[in-house]
Amino acid sequence: MFQRFTQHARRVIFFARYEASVLGATLIETEHLLLGVFREDQDLCASLPTGAAEKIRTQIKGRSPTCACVSTSVDMPLSHDSKRALGFAAEESDALGHRSIDCCHLVLGLLRIETSSAAALLRDSGVEYSSYRQTVAAEPGLSGPPYGIAAAAMLPHLIEVISDLEGDAQRRLTREGWTRKEAVGHLIDWAEAHHQWFVRALVEPKLTADGYPDGARLPVQRLNDVPWSDLLRTCISLNNLIAHVMAQIPAEKLNTPCRIGVADPIPLRELVRRYVEHCHDIVAQLAMRG
Repeated sequence: MFQRFTQHARRVIFFARYEASVLGATLIETEHLLLGVFREDQDLCASLPTGAAEKIRTQIKGRSPTCACVSTSVDMPLSHDSKRALGFAAEESDALGHRSIDCCHLVLGLLRIETSSAAALLRDSGVEYSSYRQTVAAEPGLSGPPYGIAAAAMLPHLIEVISDLEGDAQRRLTREGWTRKEAVGHLIDWAEAHHQWFVRALVEPKLTADGYPDGARLPVQRLNDVPWSDLLRTCISLNNLIAHVMAQIPAEKLNTPCRIGVADPIPLRELVRRYVEHCHDIVAQLAMRG
């Protein structure tokens, strides 16, 4: 099933695991999946009443037992209802003729578990299965949440995950081979470059810039000798600034052509999307163990 999940839907599962561990759970419940959806699906968040997503988060936290966080090294399976929700998400995608399983299908899957906490919380916020399904069905090409100005709302979640990472700074990421400190350094490099690119794209008719920052510049910075707290503070500050800049992008500038390196030009909205997606990918690796 997971082969059909979009990157956004897969990150919902990752963030659900993260939310469950923070709340001291031993199973990934439907409410944890819902919190994961909130981190990825800005369409859903925008459709809720003002402050509803944070209110739901507070309610879930208040219902959770008071206990220590569960280490990410501990295996945490999906609950029975969560497994059913994922199965229903696949059914919804098939029924709507969609090739992939995305965040919207996960929401439909959660709503079909009518007795679950997630479904009740969504209904209390005005999200009903029939009307929401009509919204999803009206967009047959839907493959993920829209980016652009809405992407600014995703970075605080990224920052929250980074803030919760402590210790074991020399552990290496399985895929990239960087230490955790070097991975945060890479996020800093990306933030510095993209901040300048986003600002230039707001004042120039088109953006032309050198290639994306890569891992070659990490060793010369000797990041493993920098205090962990200093790296995190820099990364968090830069992404707060970028989130602010993203929120200032007017709709008419989202199509500004941006040529990075030798690649074909892409619109500013796509540059923003790729930035947020890359950051989420690195943070997911940072938070994983093993």
